[in-house]
Amino acid sequence: MSPVVTTARLRLEPLAPDHLESLYQIYQEPAVGRFLITRPADRAEFERVFQHALSFGASHGMWAIYARPANELIGRVGFFAFGAERRPELAFLLSARFWGRGLATEASRAALDFGFSTHGWPECVALVRPENRAALRVCTKLGMQYEIDVELGGTAARLYQLTRAAFIVE
Repeated sequence: MSPVVTTARLRLEPLAPDHLESLYQIYQEPAVGRFLITRPADRAEFERVFQHALSFGASHGMWAIYARPANELIGRVGFFAFGAERRPELAFLLSARFWGRGLATEASRAALDFGFSTHGWPECVALVRPENRAALRVCTKLGMQYEIDVELGGTAARLYQLTRAAFIVE
């Protein structure tokens, strides 16, 4: 299981079943849903997506993001496995109420630090919808480089990549 990770403004708690309802509410936010690559059509589909994320918590690292000091669950960050090569894929999600404050970057940087130092991955990738300018900026702030455009289930996405050697912890 992933450890609890703290940053200046956040606490990353290992994703657990009791996070389901709060994350479902975030997935239901229209502004958030607009940018999801995997968009659950209903509660049952969300629960399958959530179980998938839980399974990666044990193998790769997946966290619920809490704002400190209020201790409010505001999103999720962690890793899936992308493509046939099963490349570590950084995935972050934040309630729209918390956009524009650098929190997605802060949470993602902490997750990447865990992934690179714990797993020794040579690289990590991220998938972002091209119209999601804020997420594209997060990738850029993390030092990720554009690799290629891909299509996933009929949804266009940009694939970004970061090597362990290029990763800088601030």
